[in-house]
Amino acid sequence: MDFTVNWDVLIRRPDYLLGDHKCPQGDIQASLFYKDLTLATSSTQRYEYLNHKSPQLLRFSATVSEKDIRGLVGQNIIKDIKEKSEVRFGSRVFLARCRENSTRVFSYNCDETTLRFDPGSNMKAIASRNNPTCRLG
Repeated sequence: MDFTVNWDVLIRRPDYLLGDHKCPQGDIQASLFYKDLTLATSSTQRYEYLNHKSPQLLRFSATVSEKDIRGLVGQNIIKDIKEKSEVRFGSRVFLARCRENSTRVFSYNCDETTLRFDPGSNMKAIASRNNPTCRLG
């Protein structure tokens, strides 16, 4: 069985990209991982006119196949759900540099997000209320 992972990212232009680094549009991609193992990477998304003060909502989606989480990783996720009723996931965001003729990509590592599962349910979960912050990695 495959799982579709959906997550939203609010992004704004970082302070250090002010001035000459105006980004009218560009590409962004995100990955979801569990204990440093990448589970899913989204397709590339386009952003438009990143603003320093106003965040822009980008929605990411990726498929995690059963094959990807078979074995020890899947067992550890299930163990976390059964024992703690929660699973911690990390994310990484890749933002293409906006300068012309540049192939450089900024990689941001994000704080972990905790999914808490309803008591007695291994399927129904909600994300904790703390919003992770991403820092240039």
